[in-house]
Amino acid sequence: MKLSPRHCAPVPEALAALVEADLITLGPGSLYTSVIPNLLVDGIPKALAESEAPKAWISNLMWQPGETEGYSASDHIRAIHEHAGLSLIDTVVLNRRRFPANMKKRYLEHNARPVEQDDELAELGIDVVTEDLLASGTVARHDPDRLARVLVGLARRGRIRRTQEERKVPVGASGESAPGGRTFRAGRAG
Repeated sequence: MKLSPRHCAPVPEALAALVEADLITLGPGSLYTSVIPNLLVDGIPKALAESEAPKAWISNLMWQPGETEGYSASDHIRAIHEHAGLSLIDTVVLNRRRFPANMKKRYLEHNARPVEQDDELAELGIDVVTEDLLASGTVARHDPDRLARVLVGLARRGRIRRTQEERKVPVGASGESAPGGRTFRAGRAG
């Protein structure tokens, strides 16, 4: 993928928002036409990587025919990292609700299947949060209230971590060093 013009500068407000964020989310959306183009803007991947905020990929519920057919959750993450040029995502939010048979059958007719959680997420060091995210109805959509609860929980943890980072005591005359390590690791749910 490439942008035209090739070098696009981010607006300063976007970079400032990444620094101040309690949570940065990518997705759900068309991986190659909605999500990844944002990562091709000069400076955005670096600002994302430097941000203390957790970075969560909200996994699409289904493959997107012609774009992500056959993609597992880890395939999405690898594509994001490859185009960004570095590892960004630390958490994946996945649906764990089973799709009704009639919905699954209708999507299969268009070569779309559910995006599956796979063991490679753990190998990539990605925390997995699973929740019943499928909205009721005939179309595969995220339930906005359930997804919001998950994201608010992740944002709270991100704010706690950011606050703790801001309170670190630098190494100084007292000889005490700042507390180290990460303060946020989302639980792995099956």
